Parts: sequence; structure tokens; C-alpha cells
Amino acid sequence: MDDIVSGAPDIETARRLQSELQDALQSCGMVLHKWSSNSPELLNSSSSSDVEHSFSAESDLSVKTLGISWKPLQDCFVFKVSILSKSSFTKREVLSVIARLYDPLGFLGSVLTRAKVFLQRLWQQKLDWDDVLPDQIAKEWKEFETT
Repeated sequence: MDDIVSGAPDIETARRLQSELQDALQSCGMVLHKWSSNSPELLNSSSSSDVEHSFSAESDLSVKTLGISWKPLQDCFVFKVSILSKSSFTKREVLSVIARLYDPLGFLGSVLTRAKVFLQRLWQQKLDWDDVLPDQIAKEWKEFETT
């Protein structure tokens, strides 16, 4: 199963894109399923079996594609990162947190860059993998985690 993520500036362009995608995939013997949109008008024009979620007032409704959650009603992407609340960290644990930040579309580029620069500083400090971070650096990491 593959997903296609796209967008359009208006309903007519979205309908045209929807039709073109269906035709292109149909010519290869594939059927496109599960449309999702932040537009009730576009969803209502699709057959009900093709719509992944009906339009309603549910604010927690989200669609997950490429490991990223999208909330159609708010038209925003949501990233969830669970970080263990600890009093001390090692270089290994910092790298583990950074490696869990999945960002295939590059939305978190500035956050990941800051995290990688922080990790670079740990290397410059010549810390071993399991050395506890010095107090000042640990404080900076805590601030990074909470923002």
C-alpha cells in the first residue's frame, strides 16, 4: 500500500488532480482508495467508500501518512515526540532522542539542525558515549527538550 500526499489551491484544481490521479493509476491496473481533505465539498463529491474520514466536528480526527499525522479540520501537521524526563543524560541518550525525530518532509529542519549542532558540541567536549553531560550542557539540553 502506498500513499500520495498532495494539495491544491482550490476545489476545482483538487477535483482535476483527483481525476488525473485516478486515471493514471487505473491505466496501470491500480485503484486509488481513501481520500482525505480539509474540504467538505471535495469529500462530498467523492464516493463514500473512497473517503477515509467523514467531515465532522471531531477535533482530534487525524490521518497518518508517511509517519506524520495531519489534522484535516485544522489543516496542520502534528509531530509527537516522547522524551523521558530525566535529571541527567549521556551522549548516547542525546543521540537516541535526536534519531527518533522522524521528518521525511523536512518540516523539522531547523529543530534537527539545532539538535545536531548540540551533538557536535558533545563530540568537541570529547565525551564518551556513556559519560553524564556536564551540568551547563545538561541544562541546555533540558531547555532544548522543553521547547
